[in-house]
Amino acid sequence: MKLPRLVRQIGKRVVKAAPILRRHILTSTDYKVLDGIEAARRAATSSDGWLAARTVARQERAYQALIADMKQGQPRLDFTVAAEAVSATGIASPCLLEVGCGSGYYSEVLADLVPGGISYAGIDYSEAMIARARSNYPSTAFEVADATRLPYPDNAFDIVFNGVSLMHIIDYQAAIREAARVTGRYCILHTVPVFDDHQTTYLSKHAYGAPVVEIVFGKGELMALCRNAGLRLLREWPCIPYDVSEVTGHRSRTETYLFSKDAAR
Repeated sequence: MKLPRLVRQIGKRVVKAAPILRRHILTSTDYKVLDGIEAARRAATSSDGWLAARTVARQERAYQALIADMKQGQPRLDFTVAAEAVSATGIASPCLLEVGCGSGYYSEVLADLVPGGISYAGIDYSEAMIARARSNYPSTAFEVADATRLPYPDNAFDIVFNGVSLMHIIDYQAAIREAARVTGRYCILHTVPVFDDHQTTYLSKHAYGAPVVEIVFGKGELMALCRNAGLRLLREWPCIPYDVSEVTGHRSRTETYLFSKDAAR
């Protein structure tokens, strides 16, 4: 019994020690703190990152396993929290836009886990992601679009759901304003990495083998941005663990937030 455990431990050390293995086997690796927004912009434009078909394929493989677990009655915490946040709006079969939908897997998650289902549309700036989403879910509406300039009129949706993409949007302030503009009632920011005691920080990392930029938000700043955009916090949920203290010196975690739109604005 001891030998297999030893083999696994050695295997993990080998993977972590070899950059090419780390980046192709582990989901997220090689975190580094960037020196502000301009460094983040340069890092984001120097790589195809989320635009690459190989990144899409690797992410999809990871989520296929999670979807399979959900179908077996064992959804991961972030799936459960997403469904709970949508259900907490109290809207029957809401019209929901997912911003940063990737390959579209949350259309399936929410259809399965939200009682009564939803009317779903998804957008992503990556043509490769949208191509895969359309292939996987041909009866669902997906469009290539920019989260900072959404191609929809004011109050077009009951819920705007930003599912794990805000952390990758350099101009996140504009993305929050646009989400507030096109929602008629509620906005959900899902699985957002935050610090309680540190400022918003830009990081570079490898996600599914591709270099990308990631943002961990100072929670106070994030809440102020949402208030200024006309969003009022109703509920929050702890979500999946996410601690980058090893590279930042400050503990972080992820949370999901449900906001209502201020009708007076």
